[in-house]
Amino acid sequence: MAVLDALRPRPPTGPPGGSLLERNLPSLFSVKRVELIVFSRQLATFIRAGIPILDGIRVIREQTGSRLFRRTLDAIASDLRAGEPISTALAHQPRVFPELYVDMVLAAEATGELDIILEQLALYLDRGERTARRIRQAMLYPSLVLGLAVIVVFILITFVLPAFVALFADFDAELPVPTRVLMALGWFGERYGLLSGAAVLLLLVLAYLARNAGPIRRLRHRLVLRTPVFGPLVRLGIAARFARTLGILVRAGVPIGQAFEIVINGTGNHVYRERLRPARERLLVGEGIAGPLAESGLFSSMLIQMVRVGEETGTLDRYLEEAADFMDEDLEYRTRQMVTIIEPMMIVGVAMMVGFVALSVVTPLYGILGHIR
Repeated sequence: MAVLDALRPRPPTGPPGGSLLERNLPSLFSVKRVELIVFSRQLATFIRAGIPILDGIRVIREQTGSRLFRRTLDAIASDLRAGEPISTALAHQPRVFPELYVDMVLAAEATGELDIILEQLALYLDRGERTARRIRQAMLYPSLVLGLAVIVVFILITFVLPAFVALFADFDAELPVPTRVLMALGWFGERYGLLSGAAVLLLLVLAYLARNAGPIRRLRHRLVLRTPVFGPLVRLGIAARFARTLGILVRAGVPIGQAFEIVINGTGNHVYRERLRPARERLLVGEGIAGPLAESGLFSSMLIQMVRVGEETGTLDRYLEEAADFMDEDLEYRTRQMVTIIEPMMIVGVAMMVGFVALSVVTPLYGILGHIR
């Protein structure tokens, strides 16, 4: 990766801007993907129309409603006025522009196809945003049901069950097993709830802070690929992103070696990066793309065959785009199927939880009526 590492601009080493909360909790104060899509599309239009990049940035800055994004655009404009290229200005804002985005802009600067790359980036981001939106919409109803069930269970355990326990004590009756189990949970929550919650919160904070440490990141990347349900979806998503990004770069005239460096970094997974580096080395000595990709064992035979045909016909970019379209459609279908399965499972789980609590409340009631008779 020496070539791209040497060309890639480095982010500034000074302190980041923004408030104290923004500096310490950047994930809570991030630019929305929709704003990045609009930025890419508008800037591509300005460049295509011959408008200077700095003037285009000013126009976009006036139109955006996000204070954080306005501050980001101000910093980009300042770098441009200082004579920095657009790739360097974007690299100085790593919280907004991911590494893949900056690398593709850097490559486009060298080929003079910046408007094409920005338009393709907008399409790429828009496709990901639509998929994420569909998943959020599909999970909205079961999430609301789950939240409501948790509230109902909390009210029953906190206010209703203690009253039944007092009545059973008056009648000197034995509590049913479901009620005793639920009361034990309530007792544990009352005695150790704060301590347990603090311990869980501490573990979550530590896991969040350590998530990008080298060994933990590598382990996390390996585990996510081996997960039974989500692993195949992650692999399919990486393959689609790999094919689409490589196709965009090849179409823009980026040298294949540099394009391969960019797509390797863009996989976002340590396992893929390690196993694709030997493929790039073989590519540089003239072995082509299809053979090394096949031996990496990371991609489907369909993608390998499409790459092989594209190499033989000299239309690699077109075949990569077709493969990416197919895999994106497959990923969307599988995601919908997964959500379709998860939704009834969540509803059944909530129904069982509420049913158990209801049984714990109703059973003592019948017991009390029996003692009265």
